[in-house]
Amino acid sequence: MDLHGGNIYRFKREGKEKLLDYSSNINPFGISERVKEIILRNFEEIERYPDIDYVELREAIAQYNDCDKDNVVVGNGATEVLFLYMKSIEGKKVLIIAPTFSEYERAAEIAGKEVVFIEYGRGFELDEERLLEKSVECDIVVICNPNNPTGKFHDLEKIERVANYLEKKDKKLFIDEAFIEFITDWKKKTASNLRRKNIFVLRALTKFFGMPGVRLGYGLSYDDKLLEKMHSIREPWSINAIAEIAGKTIIFDKSYINKTKEWIESEREWFYRELLKIEKITPIETKINFILIELRKHNAKEIQERMIEKGILIRDASNFKFLTDNYIRLAIKDRENNIKVLKSLAEVVK
Repeated sequence: MDLHGGNIYRFKREGKEKLLDYSSNINPFGISERVKEIILRNFEEIERYPDIDYVELREAIAQYNDCDKDNVVVGNGATEVLFLYMKSIEGKKVLIIAPTFSEYERAAEIAGKEVVFIEYGRGFELDEERLLEKSVECDIVVICNPNNPTGKFHDLEKIERVANYLEKKDKKLFIDEAFIEFITDWKKKTASNLRRKNIFVLRALTKFFGMPGVRLGYGLSYDDKLLEKMHSIREPWSINAIAEIAGKTIIFDKSYINKTKEWIESEREWFYRELLKIEKITPIETKINFILIELRKHNAKEIQERMIEKGILIRDASNFKFLTDNYIRLAIKDRENNIKVLKSLAEVVK
């Protein structure tokens, strides 16, 4: 079973060449025209090594997040930053709230840490009381917000209460905000606004900005000691020159950002309403660009195979911890393709 969405290459090797990929949660607009233009104009940069300290890139990210470049650590995708964090942070036991992204567990275990899990509460909402109770026995708490695969978002007041409690107990809070740009008015709701030393915020420049192949992520922290450690163990030049150019450009492309915000706010609501009309499934209301669906009469593998026969790849979500084998996840894309997916899904679950 694939641990992640977007593994279209395996299916191509099996002879399934033309699949509409609804397993990966990427902006359907793709890479912005502005980024393409700037990359082509500066293509000769590949003849030189990137700045080993990525000062200009970190300055751009700092400006985007209203902080200082010294609060920014960059990596070859958010995944590299996650693994750097787990290798750098002190503490032996990590608490992960699930179902959620599987790489948190792998990163912690590779760093030699013990991992324990607690399950989200009813409706996949954060059970704050249970979380705080369980955190007593751990050193680091990991929360994905907005969460993958449930699409739920926990407001800043709740995150702040958790952070306050953990700070008093000398514990750390790792917040993955890879999808936060899909949240309305996200800059008012990000955990980075709290500017706490015990909080580390992870971000990706791949989901919202539609360029997963570029591999560019970053972290925000006010813990100088932690950042120094992360910088010291990061492999040199892990971000290539093209990714650096793309990163410095895309976060200031207001036209692309505004177009994406307008699309997701309308398409998400429409897609959810249409899914509610399909019998034998229960869609979970989402705040971002994908939606988790419970199958009431089928299992995920069966429905994935039937959808592949119709030329559509969906995510079998049964390998997420605490999810059963009757959960799938769909991306939300453009209206034309969304209509095709809705029609096909209605047919295969009859």
